[in-house]
Amino acid sequence: MTDPEPDDTLPDYVHGLLDASAYPQPTDTVELVQTHISYVFLAGDAVYKTKKPVDFGFIQQLDAETRERFCHAEVRLNRRLAPDVYLDVVRIVRRDGSFTVEAEGDSDAAADEVVEHAVKMRRLPDDRTLDRLLSADDVPESLLNRIVERLVEFHDSAEVVANDRDFAGAVAERAWWEREYGEAEGFIGGTWREQDAATMRTFADETIEQEAVLFDQRLAAGRVVEGHGDLQAKHVYVLDRHGDELAIVDCVEFNDWFHFRYLDAGYDVAFLAMDLEALGRPDLGDEFAGRYIAAAADETMGVLQPLHRALRAFVRGKVESIGAGAPEVPKEQRDELARSAARYFRLAAEYGERRAAPSLVVLAGLSGTGKTLIGATLAGRIGAAPVSSDVVRRELAEAEGISTAMWQQYASGAYSPEMTQRTYEGMRERAAAHLATGRPVVLDATHGRAADREAAVKVAEAAGVPAVIAELRLSDD
Repeated sequence: MTDPEPDDTLPDYVHGLLDASAYPQPTDTVELVQTHISYVFLAGDAVYKTKKPVDFGFIQQLDAETRERFCHAEVRLNRRLAPDVYLDVVRIVRRDGSFTVEAEGDSDAAADEVVEHAVKMRRLPDDRTLDRLLSADDVPESLLNRIVERLVEFHDSAEVVANDRDFAGAVAERAWWEREYGEAEGFIGGTWREQDAATMRTFADETIEQEAVLFDQRLAAGRVVEGHGDLQAKHVYVLDRHGDELAIVDCVEFNDWFHFRYLDAGYDVAFLAMDLEALGRPDLGDEFAGRYIAAAADETMGVLQPLHRALRAFVRGKVESIGAGAPEVPKEQRDELARSAARYFRLAAEYGERRAAPSLVVLAGLSGTGKTLIGATLAGRIGAAPVSSDVVRRELAEAEGISTAMWQQYASGAYSPEMTQRTYEGMRERAAAHLATGRPVVLDATHGRAADREAAVKVAEAAGVPAVIAELRLSDD
């Protein structure tokens, strides 16, 4: 068992649960891990998590009833992405002067004192988290696709937030950021460098102001859902060698405010993309976001990715700064949390420093050369709107009742010359509209005709922004 701090820094029951005899299953050793809001006990094949009685503003769980309610919420919500991991909510009781972990309702002793409730989980292998796989250079080739497939399905089936602008529109976005910044101001000059704080403040303020209409549009379009809220790499378990068996754990259960669990799906995507970059793999972070944007056919998610990633990095900096100041956390862990917090705050500022000015990227190349993935990946990186010919063509065809499943008749139906011309015209109209709002744009189409490439460049000239044509090529192999 581990207990590196003096005895008076931890609750009595925590000391009691460091005794292997406190558990119903055979356990040789017990390891205690702390976060800023939880005590986590690793006991053999099981994990037990209790809630700390804390109030940080964004989370308030001082009373026992609230902590018990959060335990039940944690089990219910996490079963959405890890159904076989979250087993039960159990009681921790004081019996004859010692502490015991037991299932709800299986005690006959009238004198038992329930001192806390815990979430009981199946213990997963420590070396199969995404962050561990990254450090071991052992990421399955198909893993990003598997994660994207799971998350797209998860978000598509999630509860959609009602079109309430005060809860999740531009008004709520501004209010959330003001509250969060105010709660983190005390870290400026400590874990948060003054220059990084100023850069982040300017970037967030300007982007929220510029894209106010877009926040409301995405809410109205059903893009704000009951998501995960804490999609870090260490919360993604890859339980097989190919990435087919995934368990995504530790969603936010303690707060029903906007930006925690109820959020734009882009925030979930941004969280993992940001975390992969923080772990030294910005290429994987960008590719993950690009694969999601392409799979979801979400034309405006990329526009907000720089802000979403910056705000997720800011949140990690804030949370780890709180942990760095928790006296019950071992000093070595506090010091590492302080260093980590500073790195996250720095990354948040970097997203603001590298934001792209309005511009037009015209992708060209044969079908199958990767234009959609590369275009969506670039869009998420620079905050652009990826306008795809496939999406525009499908929307035009569906509006007229034309099937798009006609590759065997390539020059007819949805792929007739007339429909292709209308598709390109529709793409250019969308590009012009995005550029008018100050957004970069990526046009994703074969652009096989010189006339179509020239027409795209004229859209950029009319908007007074630079344009570049990028042709993608693959070898015959």
